Amino acid sequence: MNATSCAGCPDSVVIAMPDLTPYRAGDVLTCSSDGYPAPTYSWTVSGVDGSTANTQALQEGEHVYICTATVTLDNGETCKSGISSTVTAYGKYHKQCHTLQTILMLTTLFVF
Repeated sequence: MNATSCAGCPDSVVIAMPDLTPYRAGDVLTCSSDGYPAPTYSWTVSGVDGSTANTQALQEGEHVYICTATVTLDNGETCKSGISSTVTAYGKYHKQCHTLQTILMLTTLFVF
């Protein structure tokens, strides 16, 4: 008995964002797709090659993240589909800097 598998190009590609905002450098984006057989993934970050997994760590600043899902069909042909998202991630010192600025502003308002 021969079994025939159904192969298909990715119709949809989705980027899942981190749960909490503001986003921080090091938070992770996750890419998924409905292609079959299971697609491989590649990322570009503002035009530079990124991860080759389905996840990509955010870099500090504003960047355009593009995830591309690639399926290799049984006949050897490949098909691709992608999605992009512009994300701003803050560095680990961003919150500390704003806290320090607030403290300094409040101390200048405080009369001794």
